[in-house]
Formats: sequence, C-alpha cells, structure tokens
Amino acid sequence: MDRTRFFAIEEVEGKKELDFLHHNLSRFQMKYEPVYYRVRQDDLMRPDLISYYAYGTVKYWWVICLVNNIFNPLTELKVGQLLVIPNILDVYEFGKKWRIR
Repeated sequence: MDRTRFFAIEEVEGKKELDFLHHNLSRFQMKYEPVYYRVRQDDLMRPDLISYYAYGTVKYWWVICLVNNIFNPLTELKVGQLLVIPNILDVYEFGKKWRIR
C-alpha cells in the first residue's frame, strides 16, 4: 500500500499533481490493540527496518511514522524512543476504506 494513493490527483496548468492539502491520512484510527517498539541504535534513520520487524515488510514505515507524529524519520527517531505500532488489521482496514486511487 503506497501512501501516495491516499492523495487525490488534481490537474494544475495541464500537469497532474498530488493534492497534499486534501487527503485521508488523518483518518487513521486504531481499533485493535497496538504493540510497542523501543528504537535501537540500528533503527536510527531506518523506519523501514522497524516496519519489517513489526509487519514482515518495509511497506508500512509511513504508517508507523504517521501514528507517532514523526514527520522526518531521519532526524526524529531517537534511541530508546517508544513507538506505537498499529495492528496490521487496522492498517489493512484503513487502506481498504480510505484509499482514493
């Protein structure tokens, strides 16, 4: 699930662009019990690794950042930081319900 699929496509001056002002990412809700993960030294600047540990794939790193209000994972991940890892069922449900394209 690509996070850009939650943005609408608008045509501006004859070019197609993602509309970053109107999106469904803010609608993510957790209904199932999350797990928690403490950031290690090896995880710095690598939210994809955290996604791999949690879900078995690197595709959902952006969900982890979204839930934990991390806007720049290259600078905001800190050793010892406790991250909320959403249940994979919440991730699938969100993608199914709110994906625009």
